[in-house]
Amino acid sequence: MNVPVAKVLSERLPRIFAAGADHSDVQRVITQVTDMSLWPQAWLALATGYERQGEKALENGAHTTAGEAFARQALYCHFGQFAFFGDEDLKRRLQAMQNVAYQRAAPYLSPPGIHLEIATTGAMMRGVLRVPEADRPPPCVILVPGADSTKEEFQTLEAVFHRRGLATCSVDGPGQGLTRAAAKLRPDFEVPIGHVLDSLQQREDINTQKIGLWGRSFGAYAALRGAIDQRLSAVVSIGGFFDLPTVWARMPYSTQESIAYAMGLSVEEASSALPSYTLKGHLGEVRCPVLIVHSGGDEVCPVTESEHMVSDLSAPTSYQLFENGNHVCDNLTHTVRPLMGDWLQSILFGRTTPV
Repeated sequence: MNVPVAKVLSERLPRIFAAGADHSDVQRVITQVTDMSLWPQAWLALATGYERQGEKALENGAHTTAGEAFARQALYCHFGQFAFFGDEDLKRRLQAMQNVAYQRAAPYLSPPGIHLEIATTGAMMRGVLRVPEADRPPPCVILVPGADSTKEEFQTLEAVFHRRGLATCSVDGPGQGLTRAAAKLRPDFEVPIGHVLDSLQQREDINTQKIGLWGRSFGAYAALRGAIDQRLSAVVSIGGFFDLPTVWARMPYSTQESIAYAMGLSVEEASSALPSYTLKGHLGEVRCPVLIVHSGGDEVCPVTESEHMVSDLSAPTSYQLFENGNHVCDNLTHTVRPLMGDWLQSILFGRTTPV
């Protein structure tokens, strides 16, 4: 399906800015992209410029600048491939480039990034653990991206948690990023999340008794499936669906395409796989506190999906609806992210819940 550039931009710009893209860089992309086939190359050109900046900074011993430049290179490679399915080889190349760029950035970030390889069924998931300086090992929050998103998109989000004394572990699960090559999207996301918890339980630099889980969009569904794991202390779900078959027909085509691609199927083929992607019958097993965040203007998952979540949860549940928010409240990050950060900080540090 040939989607108009204006529609793509209206759907993606809030998310792109929320993830930390520079306004001037975005304006350059907008002026160059007259057809969506040009989208990846426009972002790749910007990414290449930041790669050069990072390499020059390394030569001059400016490690902080190098880390920032390589991290932006990774982010722009991500934007170049995100929701682009016109050239699968190019999409995979950009994903590989963003992974390499983020590995180069990791040691120079604050806090530094530690790259993890986490074994799951038939695949090796990639993750990045970042632990802020503290007198004792801090609690940690696992961050799960959407169907066609990746861990490199979480740089500004991670900072929200770091400023509140929390470590972060951002992961590419089955169907996400480079993991998709070996393992496609799966409904029972409690399995890969369990493997992430297995890996984190072996570490001494975080408080393994205080681990939270956060997910957006498909990742919000995945987080609530994973919430049944009794090792979790808190879970946040933002902009997710309760029952994928119910909302599939109303989703934008680009969202259907993203989910189908992560499944390794066409949009038409994906229809038969939808019934397994549901929270029905699962939320009664959740025991830890849960925060559900949703948007009144969500064009992907309607408000009723979040209401079904709240209705089925018997665990302590907080619910926040932002009437003016778009999908995942990317247009309200200045309000919504601090709320989620404060809630997780309160739960994981054992303080009074602010929500």
